[in-house]
Amino acid sequence: MKLMFFPVTMIEEFPHFLLYYNFIRKKDRYFLSPYEVEISKHGSQRTVCDIIYSSDFLCGLLDIDRPTMIKQTAVTSTSTGSTTTEISLSPIPEEGSCRRAFSCSSTSGNTISNDPLLTMIEQRLDFKHRCMFYSTGAASDLCVCALDVDYNSSVVCNAIGYSNLLTYEESTVKTSVNDTETNNDIKCTPTKYAHKMRHQHRQYIHEWICIGDIVDGLITCNNTLKSKNISEVLVKMNLWIKQRNEPKTIELKPTKSESILMASTNIKLFKARARQLVWDLMEMKNEVRFPRPAHGRIPNFRYCEIAAENVTSLECFKRARVIKINPSLAQEPLRYLALAYNKVLLTPTPSLDSALFYKLEPKFLRRNQIEWAATKTGVAELGTVIQLQALKQIHVDMVVISSVVVNPITGARIGKGKGYADLEYAIMSQMGCVSNKTIVITTCHESQLVNDIPNHIMEQHDLPVDIIVTPKRYIYTKRLFQRPTRIYWNILEPDMMINIPVLQELKRLEEQNIIKSQ
Repeated sequence: MKLMFFPVTMIEEFPHFLLYYNFIRKKDRYFLSPYEVEISKHGSQRTVCDIIYSSDFLCGLLDIDRPTMIKQTAVTSTSTGSTTTEISLSPIPEEGSCRRAFSCSSTSGNTISNDPLLTMIEQRLDFKHRCMFYSTGAASDLCVCALDVDYNSSVVCNAIGYSNLLTYEESTVKTSVNDTETNNDIKCTPTKYAHKMRHQHRQYIHEWICIGDIVDGLITCNNTLKSKNISEVLVKMNLWIKQRNEPKTIELKPTKSESILMASTNIKLFKARARQLVWDLMEMKNEVRFPRPAHGRIPNFRYCEIAAENVTSLECFKRARVIKINPSLAQEPLRYLALAYNKVLLTPTPSLDSALFYKLEPKFLRRNQIEWAATKTGVAELGTVIQLQALKQIHVDMVVISSVVVNPITGARIGKGKGYADLEYAIMSQMGCVSNKTIVITTCHESQLVNDIPNHIMEQHDLPVDIIVTPKRYIYTKRLFQRPTRIYWNILEPDMMINIPVLQELKRLEEQNIIKSQ
């Protein structure tokens, strides 16, 4: 008899369950899978405990630091002279990594009844009130277990075992490496180049997935979840979670572990971990094109041409006259289509170093120039330079920005870390170039969607999105956040003020009361 285990929770008002990518088996690397094991002789509840026992991520959902507890148990066993029981764990085949892999074949034989970690897991699980078992039919040898757990961020839990994700100063790195084992309270401060990261190979990546998306066939998953019996169980599970959480409103508020994270390295580290997670996932699934690796960049994702064609089907695109599109490679097909559909195109200059925007009008382009004009080099050659005060004469109907991570429910967005898209929109807003009627869209890959990006990571200067367009679908977000209305000088990095002449001119116009500061 087999057991399929689903940790479930509510994110906003949508039931979600936990699935994972397995990058050990190449045939499963592109498909989200559930936890599926043989039921042990001790029963199904003990089997669930064994599954959680075998995973750093699942222990993290229960606010249990599994690697630390294993080290403490080993030290205690050594100091008392007792024999240490072996635990079936598969370390990542990389030097210096303390990550332990989840083994789907683990059973109760790998654990012992007096193990403190197993005891803690059993104490924190409430099978009587928070667990539901489902049968998949009389002829089936599979049962399904849904365990309602308190929400915990997948970004935080996926980072367990990957402590050095950011680029730190060399002295900080050396100190942290030498003192990690002796001092667990070391705080590493990210440098101003925190968006630069290196590729981390992972054995597993876990994600909260909306149950309704699986039932509707919007998510690529393994064949087990596509069977009729499992689909019927998922529908029942969806209703059960809604009924359990009906009296209360579930929002993405920081848990205790996340509050500690925000207090120490704040939102920057959380955003960096989210970027790292998506970049690693897209690289391992081979979903990006040149330039590679995708780390530190806006991913040039596969099938971006299909996403661009999907944008042209939107009613807001058809009505728009002036469209601002970022200069990333992933949005190059959309820039071409915008010109082909006779839209006036605004494209930011690289790093905003020389001017603010290049403006392209199709009526001044020959047919054979349109494809060239959509490229970064072509727009600089054929476009008209738009200076700051010229924005007063332009109204932008639609803004298309690039993203690294997007929340498809709330519209929260994380870029590559430099803040140019937020800056450009704030400047346009202050100059009266955009309004509340302006639609903000992003095009991205399905792997860039993370349903549980918390609301509190969106700062005052961050730009949310209204519509997400992927190669598969359109997603209209709930638009929970306010857009930036001006440049917030108190949080602007000094280097930006020095290197971006447009900001210096905007500051001067504010001081001369030529434009409003608020």
